[in-house]
Amino acid sequence: MLEQSTNQKIDSFLQKSPSALKKLQEMATQTKEFPSTQLLIYKLMRLTNDVTTFDTELINYLSEDAELASLIIQKAKIGVRLSGIKISQSQLKQSIKRLGYGFVYNQVQNKFAKEYVRVYYDTDNQQVKTLIKKSLRLAYVAKGIAKMINYDNEAQCFCAGINYYVGEMILGLRDRIAHNEIVKMQQQGFDKKAAELSVLGFDTGELAARKLEEWLLPDHIVNVVRNHDNPVNVKDHNYKIAILMKFAEFVNDALLNKQSGPHAMWDKAYDYLAKLDSRMTIDQWSDKIRLIYIQLLETEHALYQRKV
Repeated sequence: MLEQSTNQKIDSFLQKSPSALKKLQEMATQTKEFPSTQLLIYKLMRLTNDVTTFDTELINYLSEDAELASLIIQKAKIGVRLSGIKISQSQLKQSIKRLGYGFVYNQVQNKFAKEYVRVYYDTDNQQVKTLIKKSLRLAYVAKGIAKMINYDNEAQCFCAGINYYVGEMILGLRDRIAHNEIVKMQQQGFDKKAAELSVLGFDTGELAARKLEEWLLPDHIVNVVRNHDNPVNVKDHNYKIAILMKFAEFVNDALLNKQSGPHAMWDKAYDYLAKLDSRMTIDQWSDKIRLIYIQLLETEHALYQRKV
Protein backbone atom coordinates (compact mmCIF):
# COMPACT_ATOMS: atom_id res chain seq x y z
CA MET A 1 0.00 0.00 0.00
CA LEU A 2 1.01 3.63 -0.56
CA GLU A 3 0.70 4.39 3.16
CA GLN A 4 3.12 1.62 4.04
CA SER A 5 5.59 2.78 1.40
CA THR A 6 5.49 6.38 2.64
CA ASN A 7 5.88 5.36 6.29
CA GLN A 8 8.77 3.07 5.38
CA LYS A 9 10.54 6.02 3.74
CA ILE A 10 9.99 8.13 6.86
CA ASP A 11 11.13 5.30 9.15
CA SER A 12 14.17 4.74 6.97
CA PHE A 13 15.01 8.44 7.10
CA LEU A 14 14.72 8.45 10.88
CA GLN A 15 16.84 5.33 11.24
CA LYS A 16 19.62 7.10 9.32
CA SER A 17 19.33 10.10 11.65
CA PRO A 18 19.36 9.13 15.33
CA SER A 19 19.38 12.80 16.30
CA ALA A 20 16.09 13.35 14.42
CA LEU A 21 14.52 10.32 16.08
CA LYS A 22 15.69 11.56 19.49
CA LYS A 23 14.29 15.04 18.83
CA LEU A 24 10.96 13.56 17.70
CA GLN A 25 10.65 11.57 20.92
CA GLU A 26 11.76 14.47 23.12
CA MET A 27 9.33 16.95 21.58
CA ALA A 28 6.44 14.53 22.05
CA THR A 29 7.25 13.49 25.63
CA GLN A 30 8.13 17.02 26.81
CA THR A 31 4.75 18.38 25.69
CA LYS A 32 2.48 18.34 28.73
CA GLU A 33 0.20 21.28 27.92
CA PHE A 34 -2.64 19.20 26.43
CA PRO A 35 -5.06 16.87 28.29
CA SER A 36 -3.45 13.45 28.79
CA THR A 37 -6.76 11.70 29.60
CA GLN A 38 -7.85 11.80 25.95
CA LEU A 39 -8.62 8.09 25.74
CA LEU A 40 -11.03 8.38 28.67
CA ILE A 41 -12.66 11.46 27.10
CA TYR A 42 -12.98 9.69 23.75
CA LYS A 43 -14.54 6.61 25.37
CA LEU A 44 -17.04 8.78 27.25
CA MET A 45 -17.99 10.65 24.08
CA ARG A 46 -18.28 7.39 22.15
CA LEU A 47 -20.45 5.78 24.83
CA THR A 48 -22.81 8.72 25.25
CA ASN A 49 -23.16 8.97 21.46
CA ASP A 50 -24.24 5.31 21.23
CA VAL A 51 -27.84 4.32 22.06
CA THR A 52 -26.73 0.76 22.84
CA THR A 53 -24.47 1.89 25.71
CA PHE A 54 -24.83 0.04 29.01
CA ASP A 55 -25.20 2.29 32.06
CA THR A 56 -22.64 0.29 34.05
CA GLU A 57 -19.86 0.81 31.49
CA LEU A 58 -20.58 4.54 31.24
CA ILE A 59 -20.76 4.99 35.01
CA ASN A 60 -17.45 3.17 35.52
CA TYR A 61 -15.67 5.46 33.05
CA LEU A 62 -17.33 8.60 34.44
CA SER A 63 -16.25 7.64 37.95
CA GLU A 64 -12.62 7.97 36.77
CA ASP A 65 -13.21 11.72 36.28
CA ALA A 66 -14.34 13.05 39.66
CA GLU A 67 -14.75 16.63 38.43
CA LEU A 68 -16.99 15.66 35.52
CA ALA A 69 -18.99 13.15 37.58
CA SER A 70 -19.60 15.76 40.28
CA LEU A 71 -20.73 18.28 37.69
CA ILE A 72 -23.27 15.84 36.22
CA ILE A 73 -24.66 14.99 39.67
CA GLN A 74 -24.90 18.68 40.48
CA LYS A 75 -26.64 19.50 37.18
CA ALA A 76 -29.19 16.75 37.82
CA LYS A 77 -29.77 18.15 41.33
CA ILE A 78 -29.51 14.63 42.73
CA GLY A 79 -26.82 15.74 45.14
CA VAL A 80 -23.43 17.42 45.18
CA ARG A 81 -20.21 15.53 45.79
CA LEU A 82 -18.24 17.01 48.69
CA SER A 83 -14.46 17.17 48.60
CA GLY A 84 -12.84 13.96 49.80
CA ILE A 85 -16.03 11.90 49.60
CA LYS A 86 -16.20 9.06 47.09
CA ILE A 87 -18.61 9.53 44.21
CA SER A 88 -21.86 7.63 44.66
CA GLN A 89 -22.41 5.47 41.59
CA SER A 90 -26.11 5.26 42.40
CA GLN A 91 -26.34 9.07 42.34
CA LEU A 92 -24.42 9.12 39.09
CA LYS A 93 -26.78 6.54 37.57
CA GLN A 94 -29.83 8.55 38.64
CA SER A 95 -28.26 11.73 37.25
CA ILE A 96 -27.57 10.18 33.83
CA LYS A 97 -31.11 8.82 33.71
CA ARG A 98 -32.56 12.24 34.54
CA LEU A 99 -30.33 14.25 32.19
CA GLY A 100 -30.01 11.81 29.28
CA TYR A 101 -26.98 10.67 27.28
CA GLY A 102 -27.15 13.73 25.04
CA PHE A 103 -26.59 16.09 27.96
CA VAL A 104 -23.69 13.99 29.30
CA TYR A 105 -22.15 13.86 25.81
CA ASN A 106 -22.26 17.66 25.57
CA GLN A 107 -20.68 18.04 29.01
CA VAL A 108 -17.82 15.67 28.11
CA GLN A 109 -17.27 17.42 24.76
CA ASN A 110 -17.38 20.84 26.44
CA LYS A 111 -14.79 19.81 29.01
CA PHE A 112 -12.54 18.45 26.23
CA ALA A 113 -12.76 21.72 24.30
CA LYS A 114 -12.14 23.84 27.39
CA GLU A 115 -8.88 21.97 28.05
CA TYR A 116 -7.64 23.34 24.72
CA VAL A 117 -9.03 26.80 25.48
CA ARG A 118 -6.96 26.70 28.68
CA VAL A 119 -3.82 26.08 26.59
CA TYR A 120 -4.92 28.97 24.36
CA TYR A 121 -4.94 31.39 27.29
CA ASP A 122 -1.80 29.94 28.91
CA THR A 123 0.49 30.43 25.90
CA ASP A 124 1.82 33.67 24.46
CA ASN A 125 2.67 31.94 21.16
CA GLN A 126 0.38 33.49 18.55
CA GLN A 127 0.91 30.65 16.09
CA VAL A 128 -0.26 28.12 18.69
CA LYS A 129 -3.24 30.30 19.61
CA THR A 130 -4.28 30.44 15.95
CA LEU A 131 -3.93 26.66 15.57
CA ILE A 132 -5.95 25.97 18.72
CA LYS A 133 -8.80 28.15 17.47
CA LYS A 134 -8.63 26.49 14.07
CA SER A 135 -8.60 23.01 15.64
CA LEU A 136 -11.59 23.71 17.86
CA ARG A 137 -13.55 25.11 14.94
CA LEU A 138 -12.60 22.06 12.87
CA ALA A 139 -13.75 19.68 15.62
CA TYR A 140 -17.21 21.26 15.75
CA VAL A 141 -17.49 21.55 11.95
CA ALA A 142 -16.48 17.87 11.57
CA LYS A 143 -19.06 16.88 14.16
CA GLY A 144 -21.69 18.93 12.30
CA ILE A 145 -20.85 17.34 8.95
CA ALA A 146 -20.89 13.86 10.52
CA LYS A 147 -24.39 14.56 11.77
CA MET A 148 -25.40 16.03 8.40
CA ILE A 149 -24.43 12.87 6.47
CA ASN A 150 -25.52 10.44 9.24
CA TYR A 151 -21.98 9.23 9.92
CA ASP A 152 -22.17 6.85 12.87
CA ASN A 153 -19.28 8.19 14.98
CA GLU A 154 -19.41 11.93 15.74
CA ALA A 155 -17.04 11.43 18.67
CA GLN A 156 -14.37 10.05 16.34
CA CYS A 157 -14.64 13.12 14.10
CA PHE A 158 -14.55 15.55 17.04
CA CYS A 159 -11.46 13.87 18.55
CA ALA A 160 -9.66 13.78 15.19
CA GLY A 161 -10.56 17.42 14.55
CA ILE A 162 -9.38 18.76 17.88
CA ASN A 163 -6.02 17.02 17.38
CA TYR A 164 -5.70 17.57 13.61
CA TYR A 165 -2.96 20.20 13.98
CA VAL A 166 -1.46 19.02 17.28
CA GLY A 167 1.87 18.26 15.55
CA GLU A 168 2.10 21.87 14.36
CA MET A 169 1.12 23.06 17.86
CA ILE A 170 3.86 20.98 19.49
CA LEU A 171 6.39 22.37 17.02
CA GLY A 172 5.28 25.93 17.88
CA LEU A 173 5.54 25.25 21.60
CA ARG A 174 8.86 23.37 21.55
CA ASP A 175 10.89 24.88 18.70
CA ARG A 176 9.93 28.30 17.32
CA ILE A 177 13.20 28.63 15.40
CA ALA A 178 12.54 25.44 13.44
CA HIS A 179 8.97 26.57 12.82
CA ASN A 180 10.19 29.88 11.39
CA GLU A 181 12.70 28.11 9.14
CA ILE A 182 9.94 25.84 7.79
CA VAL A 183 7.69 28.85 7.11
CA LYS A 184 10.52 30.55 5.18
CA MET A 185 11.09 27.44 3.07
CA GLN A 186 7.38 27.23 2.25
CA GLN A 187 7.43 30.88 1.22
CA GLN A 188 10.28 29.97 -1.12
CA GLY A 189 8.08 27.32 -2.76
CA PHE A 190 8.95 24.17 -0.81
CA ASP A 191 6.22 21.64 -0.04
CA LYS A 192 5.23 21.66 3.67
CA LYS A 193 6.30 18.07 4.30
CA ALA A 194 9.56 18.49 2.39
CA ALA A 195 10.37 21.61 4.41
CA GLU A 196 9.64 19.82 7.69
CA LEU A 197 11.77 16.82 6.75
CA SER A 198 14.60 19.12 5.73
CA VAL A 199 14.57 21.13 8.97
CA LEU A 200 13.47 18.51 11.51
CA GLY A 201 14.18 15.12 9.95
CA PHE A 202 10.48 14.23 10.46
CA ASP A 203 7.15 15.85 9.65
CA THR A 204 4.49 17.25 12.00
CA GLY A 205 2.12 14.40 11.08
CA GLU A 206 4.60 11.93 12.55
CA LEU A 207 5.07 14.18 15.59
CA ALA A 208 1.29 14.30 16.13
CA ALA A 209 1.02 10.52 15.76
CA ARG A 210 3.73 9.99 18.37
CA LYS A 211 1.77 12.11 20.85
CA LEU A 212 -1.59 10.51 20.07
CA GLU A 213 -0.04 7.06 20.54
CA GLU A 214 1.26 8.24 23.92
CA TRP A 215 -2.35 9.20 24.80
CA LEU A 216 -3.41 5.68 23.67
CA LEU A 217 -5.95 7.01 21.19
CA PRO A 218 -7.39 4.47 18.70
CA ASP A 219 -5.39 3.60 15.60
CA HIS A 220 -7.99 5.03 13.20
CA ILE A 221 -7.65 8.50 14.76
CA VAL A 222 -3.84 8.27 14.89
CA ASN A 223 -3.70 7.14 11.25
CA VAL A 224 -5.93 9.98 10.00
CA VAL A 225 -4.09 12.69 11.96
CA ARG A 226 -0.68 11.31 10.94
CA ASN A 227 -1.67 11.61 7.26
CA HIS A 228 -3.81 14.74 7.38
CA ASP A 229 -1.54 16.43 4.82
CA ASN A 230 -1.64 13.30 2.64
CA PRO A 231 -5.06 11.61 3.10
CA VAL A 232 -4.41 9.23 0.18
CA ASN A 233 -1.92 7.49 2.49
CA VAL A 234 -4.45 6.46 5.14
CA LYS A 235 -5.34 2.82 5.59
CA ASP A 236 -8.27 1.67 3.46
CA HIS A 237 -10.66 1.17 6.38
CA ASN A 238 -10.03 4.78 7.51
CA TYR A 239 -10.82 6.27 4.10
CA LYS A 240 -14.27 7.59 5.01
CA ILE A 241 -13.21 9.51 8.12
CA ALA A 242 -10.12 10.83 6.27
CA ILE A 243 -12.34 12.23 3.49
CA LEU A 244 -14.82 13.59 6.04
CA MET A 245 -12.01 15.41 7.85
CA LYS A 246 -10.68 16.93 4.60
CA PHE A 247 -14.25 18.00 3.81
CA ALA A 248 -14.52 19.59 7.26
CA GLU A 249 -11.16 21.31 6.78
CA PHE A 250 -12.35 22.75 3.45
CA VAL A 251 -15.60 24.00 5.05
CA ASN A 252 -13.74 25.38 8.07
CA ASP A 253 -11.33 27.34 5.87
CA ALA A 254 -14.20 28.61 3.71
CA LEU A 255 -16.18 29.77 6.75
CA LEU A 256 -13.13 31.68 7.97
CA ASN A 257 -13.22 33.51 4.64
CA LYS A 258 -16.35 35.63 5.06
CA GLN A 259 -16.66 35.98 1.27
CA SER A 260 -17.22 32.21 0.76
CA GLY A 261 -20.92 31.52 1.22
CA PRO A 262 -22.69 28.13 0.92
CA HIS A 263 -23.27 28.50 -2.84
CA ALA A 264 -19.61 29.35 -3.46
CA MET A 265 -18.64 26.12 -1.66
CA TRP A 266 -21.15 23.94 -3.50
CA ASP A 267 -19.02 22.50 -6.33
CA LYS A 268 -16.36 21.16 -3.97
CA ALA A 269 -18.94 20.22 -1.35
CA TYR A 270 -20.83 18.19 -3.96
CA ASP A 271 -17.67 16.23 -4.79
CA TYR A 272 -16.96 15.50 -1.12
CA LEU A 273 -20.57 14.47 -0.49
CA ALA A 274 -20.40 12.07 -3.44
CA LYS A 275 -17.23 10.49 -2.03
CA LEU A 276 -19.08 10.05 1.27
CA ASP A 277 -22.11 8.48 -0.49
CA SER A 278 -24.34 11.35 0.55
CA ARG A 279 -26.78 13.19 -1.69
CA MET A 280 -28.53 16.52 -1.22
CA THR A 281 -29.60 19.56 -3.23
CA ILE A 282 -27.78 22.88 -3.17
CA ASP A 283 -30.63 24.37 -1.15
CA GLN A 284 -30.45 21.57 1.41
CA TRP A 285 -26.68 22.05 1.60
CA SER A 286 -27.11 25.80 2.05
CA ASP A 287 -29.59 25.36 4.93
CA LYS A 288 -27.48 22.76 6.72
CA ILE A 289 -24.17 24.62 6.43
CA ARG A 290 -25.76 27.86 7.66
CA LEU A 291 -27.01 26.00 10.73
CA ILE A 292 -23.53 24.53 11.35
CA TYR A 293 -22.06 28.04 11.08
CA ILE A 294 -24.57 29.57 13.52
CA GLN A 295 -23.98 26.78 16.04
CA LEU A 296 -20.21 27.24 15.60
CA LEU A 297 -20.41 30.96 16.39
CA GLU A 298 -22.54 30.31 19.48
CA THR A 299 -20.13 27.61 20.69
CA GLU A 300 -17.07 29.79 20.15
CA HIS A 301 -18.67 32.65 22.05
CA ALA A 302 -19.35 30.36 25.03
CA LEU A 303 -15.94 28.66 24.96
CA TYR A 304 -13.78 31.78 24.99
CA GLN A 305 -15.71 33.65 27.68
CA ARG A 306 -13.52 34.11 30.73
CA LYS A 307 -14.84 34.54 34.24
CA VAL A 308 -13.57 37.75 35.80
